[in-house]
Amino acid sequence: MLSRSVAFLVWALVAGTCVFWGARLLAKPAGSTALVVAMDPDNPANADVSRMLGAAPQAEQVSVEAAPQISSRFRLTGVVAPRQPSEEGLALISVDGNPPRVYRVGAAIDGDLLLREVSLRTATVASSRNSNDAGTAFVLELPPLTSAATGALPQGGFTIPQFAPPAAPDVPERDPVSNFAPPAAGQLRR
Repeated sequence: MLSRSVAFLVWALVAGTCVFWGARLLAKPAGSTALVVAMDPDNPANADVSRMLGAAPQAEQVSVEAAPQISSRFRLTGVVAPRQPSEEGLALISVDGNPPRVYRVGAAIDGDLLLREVSLRTATVASSRNSNDAGTAFVLELPPLTSAATGALPQGGFTIPQFAPPAAPDVPERDPVSNFAPPAAGQLRR
């Protein structure tokens, strides 16, 4: 009867463990409400505590940020410049941080902007509406090339290491014939 009770407890423990982990793995977490906002630990709350402490309210200063230039949306990452001015070139342009795409001269890049010209390290983009207006055109330039890693050789060039043969262990030189001394008369045994 004891073995049946122990077996029942072990199988009950196994079944409870399966139910626990099954519910844990299959349950979907509840979504947060719209009123919950994650707080950035690097940026403290921008609350004005001085009014709560009795200071007079100050007039708020409204700052108007300048609109970014349209050219800041584009980044030139590569060009295939033509050898002859009459030939067409290609430009590899990234728009709004998206992966770069290849554009042929005359192709629409974004909306009414067209790729007008490609040179060795630049690409000219202009509006299709005012193609002759230089005020709407802008030039994208490749980032500067990074310099190659340089170093210096040691003074005097390379030296070839000199290897000496290993030294023999210190063994005293001994001539077995000349250093022979006959045993004393009392030391001989028969």
